[in-house]
Amino acid sequence: MAQHDYDIANGTGAAVRTDINNVLDAVVSQNSGGSAPSTTFSYQQWADTTAGLLKIRNGANNAWVTVGTLDAANLGLATLASPNLSGNPTAPTPSSGDNDTSIATTAFVKTLVDSAVAAAVGNLTDAMMPQGSVLQVKAFYHDGIDDSSSSTHVFGGLTGTITPSSSSNKILVTMNVNCETVPAFGNVPFMVTAFRGSGSIGAAATGTNLAPPNNSANGGWQYGAQADNVRGMAAFDNDGSSSESSDATVSLSALDSPNSTSSVGYTVAAHRTTNSGTFRMGGRAAQSSMILMEIKG
Repeated sequence: MAQHDYDIANGTGAAVRTDINNVLDAVVSQNSGGSAPSTTFSYQQWADTTAGLLKIRNGANNAWVTVGTLDAANLGLATLASPNLSGNPTAPTPSSGDNDTSIATTAFVKTLVDSAVAAAVGNLTDAMMPQGSVLQVKAFYHDGIDDSSSSTHVFGGLTGTITPSSSSNKILVTMNVNCETVPAFGNVPFMVTAFRGSGSIGAAATGTNLAPPNNSANGGWQYGAQADNVRGMAAFDNDGSSSESSDATVSLSALDSPNSTSSVGYTVAAHRTTNSGTFRMGGRAAQSSMILMEIKG
């Protein structure tokens, strides 16, 4: 280890030769020492034996810059050929769409992937969706009370429309219809269904009845005390007493094939199943709802 102020002082021949040898020792040992040389120059190298690092003086001669690790192959620096990097190496991010031998940083890859996904999703059409995919969903609600004594289906106030994107697609119709039997009306049981069709409340239901196929053309989902032999969901009196109202939500669903790309309407309909009396859709329970979903065919 040797350091020098690089100033050869005047002296006897032997003294000057010793001073020159000391300078050469400092040069060949990279000014090695446990502390920094007291006299420094721009771009001077220093083998810091305390830290085990090779350092170089900056151009302004006011700080040391670490070059690498002493006693390590290649000063511990990455080689040009097949470098083995560690930690979190960084590199300049190439411009989007770059197509050469530049290093692809994570920022470059993320930008490329985000762009590709955005383009794919933005260009995704209904025709590209697999069969059975839900293409659109629409929801409708009704808070009103609809009373009727009709023995054939009449429309209620719960209705909705949807426009299929393809005539081969299907519409899944789901209704939750608030129903009530009222003592003053004779606790009349009634049949509830969904029609592909629309009209005013209380008008005769026209169009296609979406009741289960094994029901009659005037069939549907039974509400009331005569539900034993009828397919669907039923609700009964609270305790069988004719003096109490009974209200519940009747849930029904049907998968329809309207074969249309025009607006298609769906409406709840009902009729009494006794010889006389009045039935009620709506009442004390929650509002009625309809969900229409277009399904890829």
